[in-house]
Amino acid sequence: MLRRNHEDERGSAVVEFIVIGVGILIPLAYVVIAIASVIGAQAAAHQAVREAGRVFVRDSAVHAGQLRAQHAADIAFADHGLTVPGDALTITCPARCLEPGSSVAIDLRWDMPLPWMPAGLDALVSIPIRASSQFTVDDFRPAGV
Repeated sequence: MLRRNHEDERGSAVVEFIVIGVGILIPLAYVVIAIASVIGAQAAAHQAVREAGRVFVRDSAVHAGQLRAQHAADIAFADHGLTVPGDALTITCPARCLEPGSSVAIDLRWDMPLPWMPAGLDALVSIPIRASSQFTVDDFRPAGV
């Protein structure tokens, strides 16, 4: 009697493994990869804002500072294996930019597509990545142009 029960279940482990592997483990692995990608993009955004602000407030000309700040943000994203659109980084000065003692706001807004999404769905399924920071131009540097 015991021998018959063992023979009836022969081969069911393969079926169970396929159901669990395909039905649970693969979607779970995708969720973990997607969460890791979002966390990496958020870290890249914070690093990009920090570096862009540091570069911008040390420059002597507004236009050159904006170009260098964008380049610093591109490098920060490249360090994480990402590329950011050119219009994602904005630099705002409430008063004259690069005047000693003035404040500069750096904002990054980007809608990150989830990894491995088909071309038609990547615009519909995206995660908003936001980072911003305020920087003060040093009082003891020459005024910007």
